[in-house]
Amino acid sequence: MISSKKIPLCALVILFALWSVADEARAERPVQPIDYILLEFLFGVQGAIVGGGLGFYATYWTLSLVQPCPPAQPERRACELGATLIALIVGPNLGIPPGATFLGVALAGAIVGVQGNVLLAFAGSIVGTLLGAAVAGNWVIEPTDFSLVVNPVTMAALGATIGYNIGATIPDNQEFVPTYRFVFFQGRF
Repeated sequence: MISSKKIPLCALVILFALWSVADEARAERPVQPIDYILLEFLFGVQGAIVGGGLGFYATYWTLSLVQPCPPAQPERRACELGATLIALIVGPNLGIPPGATFLGVALAGAIVGVQGNVLLAFAGSIVGTLLGAAVAGNWVIEPTDFSLVVNPVTMAALGATIGYNIGATIPDNQEFVPTYRFVFFQGRF
């Protein structure tokens, strides 16, 4: 019989052997575009947030130029409130897809050296924004637990990430590309 003191030592030896074999297998595996999917998605979420904010301000500014509010105080407040409401509804839906695509996923792909399909990423972000808006409803005014995860921002980032990685490649002649592999949280610089 094996004593209880030897079991942890045997388990540690087995775990160390498996870890060293897995480390050798990871070292031989070439870098693939799928290694960067989480990074691209997180950049896509951040880009969608920035794009949505820029879309809101651009829409509000455009409405202010097209139809300026009157100088009288009661009418001015009502006009500004109406312009803000329209900008809140229209602006983010126009700004989220380009933000998720160009400020997010495509930027992350360019940083790490993944050459993906930007047109499919943009189409995926548009579909994701529409799907997220349809599923989440009025997620800004009355958020639910579900709408915190499935909303136009996250769905646009997901759609852009999927579209960007359809047919994505990493060129072999890159001199320096930082690699962030999410297997065992190992990074190679």
